[in-house]
Amino acid sequence: MDVLEQVTQMADRLSPPEQLRLVEHLAKQLQTRTFEAKKKPQSLRGIWKDKFPKDADIDAALKEIRDEWKTELEEIHDETLRRG
Repeated sequence: MDVLEQVTQMADRLSPPEQLRLVEHLAKQLQTRTFEAKKKPQSLRGIWKDKFPKDADIDAALKEIRDEWKTELEEIHDETLRRG
């Protein structure tokens, strides 16, 4: 029998008012833990570590993306001028 089953059996033996107090206690703990977890930002360095090649040129990739956006914006602008 796992711990959850043991706790559930013990909770079943509590009176309804005791069960309510237990639920309130657990809810308060979860709320506190959730709030604390939201307060502590997780480092992105650890999350993204080793996800990109070590020789990735971020500046070149950003330039390429921005150049594509620039081209798309110029095309939209030209199309707008032709219609208007």
